[in-house]
Amino acid sequence: MVRLTFILLTLALSLVGQGKPGSQALEPIPWHPLAAGLPPATISGPPTRLTLHNQTGQLLKIFWVKYNGTLKAYGELEAGGTREQKTTANSNWLIADGNDKPLGFFQATPRPGRAVIPKNLPVPVLRAGKYTPGTREEALAWQRELRESFLKLLKMEDLVAHKIRLPLNARTISSEDKGAFVLHEMEINSTPASRIKVVLTIPRDVAEACPAVVAIAGHSGTRHSCYQGRGFATLLAEKGYVTVSTRISQHSVREQERSMMGERLWDLMRCVDLLASRREVDPGRIGCAGNSLGGEMAMWLAAMDERIAATMSAGFLTRMDQLEHNHCRCWKFPGLRTLADFSDIYALTAPRPLMCQNGLQERPTWFTVPLARKALAEIKPIYGVLGAPEHLEFLAHEGGHVIELPSLLAFLGKHLGREE
Repeated sequence: MVRLTFILLTLALSLVGQGKPGSQALEPIPWHPLAAGLPPATISGPPTRLTLHNQTGQLLKIFWVKYNGTLKAYGELEAGGTREQKTTANSNWLIADGNDKPLGFFQATPRPGRAVIPKNLPVPVLRAGKYTPGTREEALAWQRELRESFLKLLKMEDLVAHKIRLPLNARTISSEDKGAFVLHEMEINSTPASRIKVVLTIPRDVAEACPAVVAIAGHSGTRHSCYQGRGFATLLAEKGYVTVSTRISQHSVREQERSMMGERLWDLMRCVDLLASRREVDPGRIGCAGNSLGGEMAMWLAAMDERIAATMSAGFLTRMDQLEHNHCRCWKFPGLRTLADFSDIYALTAPRPLMCQNGLQERPTWFTVPLARKALAEIKPIYGVLGAPEHLEFLAHEGGHVIELPSLLAFLGKHLGREE
């Protein structure tokens, strides 16, 4: 009797053991195709594991989406292969093809999961709105249609439609005499639900309406960054430009129905509204300039706001494939890659003057001059079709991820009327 009890107890314990993590049925983990949007940055969670199954007939690459949204390579998974990956709950794992083109991702859960990469992956539709050279009328129609499509993707349609009914309600918080100019700390309405802080500089002695520049800082920048350490906004202010700057480096949305890139862009467009409202500003001579994220947002601002008369975009001209790895992924939002590449966005600036700068000392995985030249070659045709090839300039300077200041000043001086 004692022996029988011992056998039954041992059997019961063995059945309980089947529920241990190493032997229990794996929880199916949903596959998220990239068309549905970007994988979010990983957040911390308890230890778990994924069993990855590659049902495709091709070699795939595995990347962990780090806490800051960039990617870390975790090797390859052969066609038909299986791999067990230790991870943590809430971690996101991006799957790319052999050419590093992202296909989709999995998000780990607290329970061990089975992550199946589908056998038949749809061929991603990329850059359906690419510019194709044609007539002048066709180029202008392409620009109008692409802007309208971007407004939808950026979730800005209602703001643009109702802008005339949205007052700035500008309020000056403080003013500081800087000698050649006065620096004002201000606050304005961005949307009906939010206000933003800006820096506005006005030349001390204003005899006539001045040119103006929206100065745009890079990642982690503030509204003051372009003025610090004899920054380019300070140099412009000393030369008699009106300047304005606001912070666009947030990495989350303020209003849930918006998009992050849309909010960044709209804040800059409200800075243009502020400049256009000032008696000291010539509304026909408003430009914009920035480096890195600032160069990206200068691209977007000029593309979407035709009041921008001249644009200098530094440290950003490249192709989207290059930014899929080892970069902050805030540049990307659902539908963007399906519609366009960066050269198409830049092409929306034509025929208005555009200068792009890239440094010869850029990191090999960053905004290299060879990639910039390839993108530039795709911008040139529309400037030719619209009769202004001389308005497109590219500078490969000797520095790194910086603005080459003399060329910036000369370019804006030439096109905004502040030449010396």
